[in-house]
Amino acid sequence: MRKLGFLLLITYLFTVCHCAYAVPASEVKQWIEDIDSYRQQLEEKHINLYHSVSKKEFVSALSRFKTSLADLNEQQLLVEMMRISRLIGDGHTQLAFWETDIGFYPFRFLNINGNLRLIASSEAYRYLLGYKLSAIDDIPIDEVVTRLSPVVQGVENAHSLKVRIAWQLNAAQILRGLSITDKPDRARFTFIDDSGHQKIVSVVPASLSKFHKKLTHFLFPRKIPFSEQKITASENLWMSADKDTKTAYIYFRRYPTFSNMENFAKDVKGYLENNKIKNLIIDLRNNGGGDFFVGLRMAWPLVLVDSLDWEHGVYTLIDNSTYSAAMSNAAQYRQLLNAKLVGEPTGGNPVGYQDMGQFSLPNSGWTITYSKRSYRFQEVFSEGVQPDVLIEQDWPSYLKGIDQSLAWVLDDIRKKTN
Repeated sequence: MRKLGFLLLITYLFTVCHCAYAVPASEVKQWIEDIDSYRQQLEEKHINLYHSVSKKEFVSALSRFKTSLADLNEQQLLVEMMRISRLIGDGHTQLAFWETDIGFYPFRFLNINGNLRLIASSEAYRYLLGYKLSAIDDIPIDEVVTRLSPVVQGVENAHSLKVRIAWQLNAAQILRGLSITDKPDRARFTFIDDSGHQKIVSVVPASLSKFHKKLTHFLFPRKIPFSEQKITASENLWMSADKDTKTAYIYFRRYPTFSNMENFAKDVKGYLENNKIKNLIIDLRNNGGGDFFVGLRMAWPLVLVDSLDWEHGVYTLIDNSTYSAAMSNAAQYRQLLNAKLVGEPTGGNPVGYQDMGQFSLPNSGWTITYSKRSYRFQEVFSEGVQPDVLIEQDWPSYLKGIDQSLAWVLDDIRKKTN
């Protein structure tokens, strides 16, 4: 009898706790309206909504979602909307979860050699830099990745999937919505070093604006090739140069306005011509995109520089984080500048859907983005723009601070010079 009473108590407590966190019955109707608006607006605005998922499958997924609303809390709602958005199958159609009230744990990870390595952190966890992530709230990292894989947003291929997992596993509400963590405002991260020593830390998330400010410590701060910047448009767009080898390097991580790029490109052209530069390196790694016409505005004056070695002297660095417009420009620079692409395949596909539009859901206010255009930057579809020279980063080199892709290019230039 005592055992039966205990079981009834547990059942009651579970029900009370479950209902306390589930969507209130009064809000279910509003969520149904949001889901219906989600479908209606995507069907109206997306260039080809059913290019990868059938209408029947998509509508069925939304119907199941609506019938389950009363059993879901807000974190689970977020995750399910993300899961359904992934069914659409292009990286520009997604739930903009970063615009919701969401927290991020103060870490940045890099997927390298199959391990998620901590490469940036807040002050409190700087001693963990270089460690591998092995679990979150005692869920092994392989299981964490398995749960995240069908949910993370902004995915076009296996390369961008790696990048998105490494970033979105920091999102507190996503982890809670997937039942990886017990609560949305704290998590236990388990790290392990290469000697097998384990460290477990209990961490609280910060808002997105504070998250970037909290990342104050990096495994390897970015180095400027050739010591100093010669031309600077911003911290994300600048040029350095080495007069001895007649080489210029352009760091292009973020897209400026069209007019700012116009001014930057004009100054770069003048420097290249005045100093008889022969070799040009354009670094598009870790560039998530913008307006590829802005990137073309940089290419336009560059083709007028006669001192460049147009047969063998132009290089573009790419990696799995080269996405959207940056992926487009990488493919275009190969064509327009005869650039040799060096590094890893891009996270964006050269044949597919781009140009992002957006709308808001009427009740939750959640932002949904969608693809407005279809592009073909090469004749044959491939999983990302493939490099001419494949350089896969390995952990031993990274740990020594060696930029393998850039090192390969500089060595190639030295061989030509000698």
